[in-house]
Amino acid sequence: MAEALIAHPQWTDCREKGGLDPLGMQNSSIDLYQRLLPGVSNVTLRMRYYGLYAWLASQYARRSTSTALRDWQQVVRRSEALFALAAVHGEDAGGVAGSRWARRKLAAEGRRFSFAEHADPGGDGSPYLQQSWGAYGAAYGSQLFEIGVLAQAADHAIPVPSPQIGDPLATAFSTALGDAGNRFYRCVERGTVSRTDLGELSPILPSAIGRTGTERRLYEALLFARGALHRPKDLARRDTLLLLLHSAWHLGELPRTDQVRWLLYAASAADGRRLSLADERLELQRRRWRIYQANDLLHFSYETLLKYVLDTLADYPAGGVRLASLIGNCVEALSDSLDPWPETWNGFRQATRPRRNAATIKHGGERQLSDLGADAATPQARCTSECAVAALKLLVIVEQRVAEDSDSVREELGPLDQQFFHSLVTETKFLASLDEVDFTTAVARIIEGRIINRHLWVAHRKFRYQGDYTFLVEADEGRVRLRETSGPVFTNPRLGSALNFLRDIHLIGDNGLTALGRKVIEAQ
Repeated sequence: MAEALIAHPQWTDCREKGGLDPLGMQNSSIDLYQRLLPGVSNVTLRMRYYGLYAWLASQYARRSTSTALRDWQQVVRRSEALFALAAVHGEDAGGVAGSRWARRKLAAEGRRFSFAEHADPGGDGSPYLQQSWGAYGAAYGSQLFEIGVLAQAADHAIPVPSPQIGDPLATAFSTALGDAGNRFYRCVERGTVSRTDLGELSPILPSAIGRTGTERRLYEALLFARGALHRPKDLARRDTLLLLLHSAWHLGELPRTDQVRWLLYAASAADGRRLSLADERLELQRRRWRIYQANDLLHFSYETLLKYVLDTLADYPAGGVRLASLIGNCVEALSDSLDPWPETWNGFRQATRPRRNAATIKHGGERQLSDLGADAATPQARCTSECAVAALKLLVIVEQRVAEDSDSVREELGPLDQQFFHSLVTETKFLASLDEVDFTTAVARIIEGRIINRHLWVAHRKFRYQGDYTFLVEADEGRVRLRETSGPVFTNPRLGSALNFLRDIHLIGDNGLTALGRKVIEAQ
């Protein structure tokens, strides 16, 4: 899997629309990873924001008599802007919202900076973030309620720290800040900060969580469900985070998200070292991640075939080509890269067997086959017939991999509405229906039904119900023509954010599992 094809979010100064999902198949993967790792999102990038917002809510309740949402909004936005200025000044701005704005602001000469006009609702300065509620509204707020840090007050709309989790965290955060806490809040109230102030705010930096303090222990208890909440979603998050610790231990380095995905999918590293989990509960959670990865590889193979169709269509004049001719030419071109040509779809399956190690980088393994699709993902690259054959091979290998887990697949993905959620459940059933179909007809059915018609159906629904025109192919009077191209992408299952959190609280590091991380594993 190419790391570049996983969306790693960064806070930017403007909002951009993404997530085309041209075949409408990513939603089943997203639904599954949200259940596997709740309380963390792809845009909650640093652990310390959880403590910052708990502390802000506590400080606001004690220092302000206003229950007007606009006043709370101003405090939130000013605090985020100041946090970004402090982080950039302290060279600790990774994953911090508004850091690009802060760099520009600090590049200006002068010893004092005003940030109120960049943060206040309706301010006349260039905003540190476009979102009306900043990073709190765009990312952290929902997760803070989900994970139990914030609660809703009985008599007003301003959030308050929850008694069981938020209050202790706010107190620990305040203790960790010391005098810097009062300095920070005074700067927020003024809307200005000096370079001297920024130097004194180092205790609030994202990486300043102490190894031995109460604040770090509370983050750990929160993430690993050792506090007041033991709901099924809290336990799911705990088990996934434990798998990440085991992954760091097994790999002996700070894991990348793609390494973790393949390790949990194969229960083996690329070099063949097996991942052994003595805890049956964790092994069951690993198998759930295996289903997620298989489902992602499924839609990735289909999206690779879509790229092949789009690149083939690009060779035709602007007037387009008849659909039957396009499909026929796509299938015919595949014969250049698949010799001998199978007689039936089942014959193709029998000739395409999975590698013993599903994480291997060797030729014919899932990683190598998906890498061919990744190489063709950009608009400038072309998905050749070799690339399309690799996608078909990936399809039947994944189908064979999950055959032994069919009951678990149905348990995880079966309850989803099969009209709107195409997944391993719907597609393994469809592929099984092709068993005795001659190979040429089978590939044509996949391209027409699962690729072209599926995309047109999804794009039509997005246009009808959302007003978004996302057609890559336009059909008119029996002819199809290219409008735009799109390459395959993997979904981003929050693992990057989770790894950041574990590193922030010193459970993993450059050499993999730390001594603190080992204690967490031993305590479970």
